[in-house]
Amino acid sequence: MFRSHIFLPLIILLSSGVVSSFSRAEEGATRSSQYIPDDAIAVVLLPLNEILSDPEMEMFPIEIVQAQLKENVGIDPLHITNVKVVVGFPGPGGPQIGAVIDLSKDYDIGDLNPELFRSTEPQEIDGYSVYSLDGPPGTVLHRKDARTWILSMGGYLKPMMESRGETGELPKLVSGLGRQQGVTAVAVLEPIRPIVSGLLRQNAERLPEKLRELTQVSELTDALIVNLDYQLMGGSVSVSAIAQDDAAATELQRILNESIDYGRDVALQMVAISSMRGTETDKATYKYAVRAATKLTDAIRPTKSGNRVNVQLESNFASTGVLVGLLLPAVQAAREAARRMTASNSLKQIALAMHNHHSAFKTLPDPAIRDAEGKPLLSWRVKILPFIEQQALYEQFHLDEPWDSEHNLKLLPLMPDTYVDPSVPPQPGYTVFQLPVGSETLFPKQGERRFAEVLDGLSNTIMVVETNRSIAVPWTKPADVEIDINNPLPQLGNTHQGGFHVLMADGAVRFLKTDIVLETLKALFTYRGKEVVRF
Repeated sequence: MFRSHIFLPLIILLSSGVVSSFSRAEEGATRSSQYIPDDAIAVVLLPLNEILSDPEMEMFPIEIVQAQLKENVGIDPLHITNVKVVVGFPGPGGPQIGAVIDLSKDYDIGDLNPELFRSTEPQEIDGYSVYSLDGPPGTVLHRKDARTWILSMGGYLKPMMESRGETGELPKLVSGLGRQQGVTAVAVLEPIRPIVSGLLRQNAERLPEKLRELTQVSELTDALIVNLDYQLMGGSVSVSAIAQDDAAATELQRILNESIDYGRDVALQMVAISSMRGTETDKATYKYAVRAATKLTDAIRPTKSGNRVNVQLESNFASTGVLVGLLLPAVQAAREAARRMTASNSLKQIALAMHNHHSAFKTLPDPAIRDAEGKPLLSWRVKILPFIEQQALYEQFHLDEPWDSEHNLKLLPLMPDTYVDPSVPPQPGYTVFQLPVGSETLFPKQGERRFAEVLDGLSNTIMVVETNRSIAVPWTKPADVEIDINNPLPQLGNTHQGGFHVLMADGAVRFLKTDIVLETLKALFTYRGKEVVRF
């Protein structure tokens, strides 16, 4: 049964995703600032009728779309000339969103499918006659006239109806747009800059160092204008960032160019690594990758004009698909490199926590938090929470109860990101970061050791390992990998292609290949074997 909570998304989907095409809509209400409150933050302009009527859409199943919308909604999509979606800053009632639907034919409420409504009787809200729709609370439909309908949620109808679009930054930008083909989105960042900037800064450490300047983009940019002009075999996408001033635009262009260069270099490095055999095919593959990567990166180079930074993509999508397909192994390799970097950074955080624990208690943590009789209750990963800036989470645990007690089990989904390996398929609350436990390793099954006991040297002794995915454990459970010194590899090595991370006792993170010499690996696991380690 069709429900109104998919009414608006369906129209947006048809307009912006499935049927995006060249549009030749004339200047009009869709391009004006009408119905855009001064404090709105984003607008999407969708000339639906022009899209569906475009010759490029000849192979699109328009008849099916017509039949479905007539049956489920009651409106012929070919009668929808324009859709203007307006997004406001979230208010007390939640997200504030509205859509203005312009029609080329008169429609009445009785033409719509009655299943769309909570009630077919009109009610008055803020002085406007509305119909409550069977969707999220506060979703209403207002029939301004036979050819102008307005959907809204979050109490956004009144601000849209009473807007004059005279002083707000967004309505001024929209009214100033020239004639543009296709689907256009406009957003202003000033109202949401603190939120966006805060999120970017919060996640900066997760980015490679050379990409961290991207977190400054929101501070340099006042508004974004995106236009999609798409055809089956070619088209364009343009993104225009309006910077705060000329100097900010120059800085923004530099950051984007350096980020593009970094992405290209990482991709080519991964291709080079995968072509290390040096065959003629490998050499040809690398040569092609250089040419294709250069072409693709040159295509997205930003240009600057005054305080605007523009990126214009014009391409034959068929040939672009071939290029992307051929570069896919490099892209996948680059993605894996990023995941490895994230895992490495997480292990470094664990290393710092271990050393801080040792400084505070003069020992490394016991593999488990235990009761008075020595029974293991919770993992060492819980014990070091205060040292990874998770004191509040630590204080929620009942340390005198086992990990799977009714109370403690509720905390399992709250696993800190430090214990997440991005290369492992998500299994909430499970981790592959474990201690190597055994009589010859740095961690006994029970008890504590000090760094002073490590006779082999901290840089030659493994402290934490990245185990196979199949033996991941709940992070709060006092469970770790018991290392078979004579045959440790079966428990390690399938998290990443070709190897696994280990955290050394000195805090260094190494990536060991699965073809490592067994004697070397055994020597790294012992803490007082007095072996000579050679890599």
